[in-house]
Amino acid sequence: MMEAGVIPEFRGEYYFLSNYYTSPFTWRSIEFKSAEQAFAYAKTFFAVTDEEMNRYQSLILNSSEPGEAKKLGRAVPIRVDEWDKRKVMYMREIVHAKFMTGEGNLVGKLINTGAKMLVEGNTWNDRFWGRCLDKDTGKMVGLNTLGVILMEERGWWSRGDAGRPGKE
Repeated sequence: MMEAGVIPEFRGEYYFLSNYYTSPFTWRSIEFKSAEQAFAYAKTFFAVTDEEMNRYQSLILNSSEPGEAKKLGRAVPIRVDEWDKRKVMYMREIVHAKFMTGEGNLVGKLINTGAKMLVEGNTWNDRFWGRCLDKDTGKMVGLNTLGVILMEERGWWSRGDAGRPGKE
């Protein structure tokens, strides 16, 4: 019987679930150091100009830390409406690539989280990808989109399901 419960944040034993976790993997035939770097790179697809796309792709690929890649990704001048329509799809692709081609038996670690709810608990007020404490109510609030994607990924690997969502 699987243990139920909640993994409330991606730290310590569960840091491998974080987009900041460094483990080289391949997505769209490019090697990335972290999911955060790949996600920042994906933003460049929506750059306002080809020159900006090329410039930021190079900067992001040469970034050494996930936080640096995130900062660069936030600086890319993008077509926000187009990005917002596709960012969840890209995150699904990136998370899948991380577990499919990453190092360190990430799939086994993911499956070993059992039936626990995976929550991207955070202190930086990200209510889209994760959950954070609402100071007024004292409750954790947010969509937890990254946690949901990770639970979907766990389900596909646990079942050996070939019915994953396709690429755009």
